[in-house]
Amino acid sequence: LMVSKLTRRLLALLGAISLSACAGSGGPSQADREARAAEANALAAQLAALPLPPPDPGEIRVRLVFGEAADLDLYVTDPLQETVYFANSPARTGGRLERDVRCGEPLPRIETVEFAAAAPGRYRVGVDFPPEVCSEVKGAVGFVVVFESHGERQEKRLSIRPGEFLPIVLEVDLR
Repeated sequence: LMVSKLTRRLLALLGAISLSACAGSGGPSQADREARAAEANALAAQLAALPLPPPDPGEIRVRLVFGEAADLDLYVTDPLQETVYFANSPARTGGRLERDVRCGEPLPRIETVEFAAAAPGRYRVGVDFPPEVCSEVKGAVGFVVVFESHGERQEKRLSIRPGEFLPIVLEVDLR
């Protein structure tokens, strides 16, 4: 099952690369960009309203917040190049995915990866939108990624299309 899903993702990624190489310069319209920005802002507001304590010193918490129309997957690669995601949790380095949120689950839809004792080095956060969607999504959907560690917080608001994989949405170097 895992190999099959990864194979589908690889084929979808290669197809997206081929399509983007052949596509013209036409991108999303201004209205589409504004709608995705509004969705990401609404998701960020949902996240800010949650009563979550900050991570403990030395701990890393990465959260992905997204809407009901999507089944997005969070990927966090640690300094030793091990990636924590739905098929690799817990990781040898201690990172773990709290829960793989799937279609039909209520809001807020949040996936969280935590490292209890974070090693120094570079952490990369990626997001995947598998081709199988929860509803009739025709375009991109907004999402928010939040990286918290050592009393600091970084947030990225972006959008993603069905079948798209963004391997590096956010990079953080911990000392």
